[in-house]
Amino acid sequence: MARWKLMGPHYLNTTNREEWEYSETDRKTGRPKRMKLPVPRLMDPREPGDWTTTWGRGDDREGEIIVCLPGRGEDTDIAILGDPTPDMIPMDDEARAITAGFSDRWRYKPEGTDVSHSQSLVDGMQAQMAELQAKPQTVQVEGLDTLVSAMAEMMKANQALIASLAVRR
Repeated sequence: MARWKLMGPHYLNTTNREEWEYSETDRKTGRPKRMKLPVPRLMDPREPGDWTTTWGRGDDREGEIIVCLPGRGEDTDIAILGDPTPDMIPMDDEARAITAGFSDRWRYKPEGTDVSHSQSLVDGMQAQMAELQAKPQTVQVEGLDTLVSAMAEMMKANQALIASLAVRR
């Protein structure tokens, strides 16, 4: 088995493909055109309609969303196509092993249950940007000194030329 519990909202490709249908009417022929495109499915643990496992009754009802790899879960699990995310908690040994294989790729991991992976990425990028802005920016260009001195000599020569032309008039 390879099963994970979703801790935050996810757009995931599932084996039961969700489709979005676009339709329009051709102005020349009057015939309808339809196009169906596969889209990822939104699964939100806060949405009771998305829960795969529930407990409790009435207003005290709670639940969770369990996803798995195709053919490696229980009947109530949602089979996903693709890799797990850091916002998924592994539920068994196989899922823990698969998740461990992604630890190098997931540099920023959520700290606590209230922080999502995407928010931790944003926080990490903001910290890097603040660090770069705090450092003084000095750029060293090879040959810049000789270019500046050559330009200064050329400017002096132009000034001398302009001065000599002004005297002739």
